[in-house]
Amino acid sequence: MNLNETLKEYWQLKGFDEATPIQAAMFEPMTNKQSFVAISPTGTGKTLGYLLPLLQKIEANSILQVIVLAPSQELVKQIGEVAQDWSKPLGIKVQTILGGANIKRQIEELKEKPELIVATPGRFLELLNQSRKLKVHLVETIVYDEADFLWQDEHRQSLNEIEKRLDNQVQKVWVSATLGAPLLELVQAPTTIPLIQMTSQDNRLPIDHHYILTNDRQKLMQLRRLAQVENMHAIVFFEQVNELDQVASKLLHDGIKVATLHSQVNKLERQYAIESFRAAEVTYLLTTDLASRGMDIPALPFAIHYNRVRDLDTYFHRSGRVGRMGHKGIVISLVNEQELRDLQNILDARSIQLTEKIVYQQNIVDLEVRELARDAKVEDSESNSSARPMQARKPKSASATQNSPATKAKKNKNRHRKQKNKGKPQRFSEK
Repeated sequence: MNLNETLKEYWQLKGFDEATPIQAAMFEPMTNKQSFVAISPTGTGKTLGYLLPLLQKIEANSILQVIVLAPSQELVKQIGEVAQDWSKPLGIKVQTILGGANIKRQIEELKEKPELIVATPGRFLELLNQSRKLKVHLVETIVYDEADFLWQDEHRQSLNEIEKRLDNQVQKVWVSATLGAPLLELVQAPTTIPLIQMTSQDNRLPIDHHYILTNDRQKLMQLRRLAQVENMHAIVFFEQVNELDQVASKLLHDGIKVATLHSQVNKLERQYAIESFRAAEVTYLLTTDLASRGMDIPALPFAIHYNRVRDLDTYFHRSGRVGRMGHKGIVISLVNEQELRDLQNILDARSIQLTEKIVYQQNIVDLEVRELARDAKVEDSESNSSARPMQARKPKSASATQNSPATKAKKNKNRHRKQKNKGKPQRFSEK
């Protein structure tokens, strides 16, 4: 990447070395205002891949020039924090616009005249309709982050309304980890928008894929055991909110620190869950697919699939919370035998090999390790017993028997019964 001196110095100050493959591939078309679709696995640096060339060409002139749209509040906040961090040396103003936040305050903040806005589509359109302070006629670039999910039916109408307000020559960039159906429509005829696609092989993602064979009733027990593994810090994915909350309650009862994140949690609780998990104050973050896209927890070591994964995209978006930017990560799927067969069929498309693991003595190990340890214990026990002569048991004396705890307990019980029945008439059966 051909960064200017200010960004280059900040890049080095941040400790970065070489650009990732997707960052290098995106730089030129971003700089030249070309529209394109960019696909690369999660954790490969796509956010900086579009932000750095954009920040380099934005002018600090109080005119809105760039819009970044993302599907969730958490992702918008995360992208906004990165953009604000890298924009400071350049004097560029960034504003984040979230659904669920105070809309009057957001309108008031528009008086600062940001050059870059990061937003959820629904709230951005709401502000666009309500406030004259939000002017988009001079916007040069719009970026759709997690675009394959963003362009599904839930957001499509809002996105179409926003695009109608933009100049026809605006640069459009679609960024995603997977090439879903909405993006396939773009790169195929008749539109044929250029596609930049990187694979996991291009990025050499350091992720190990494991499974623990367990039936449904034992999955909670496996989570308890995994919590005892050294340095355990994991994001755990669930299909249903009800099951997630039940598991969270039981883990908390067992003294295991967890946080929860799903659609029924309010904004403040979401913020607390993410912050406490990032600070490693809790062992597990229990979540739905709400956290499967874009959330960045630096150097997170584990991702756990508690429930069945139904398709390849879901598996990769969830698993992409680990192995980010070269950090090693481990993905663990808790599966029964049928779920294992289904998962293997799904992952065959990417030639991903699953390895069976178990939790043994607070470690995640191969099954053979436990068997070898058991064999060693048996051999050691047999050798010790054969080396010692057997001693005959000494018969218990009558006095020892009379003074034994069991005998004393029986005497006390009979004494208590006699005391209880004292003075009561005795009933005798007729013969």
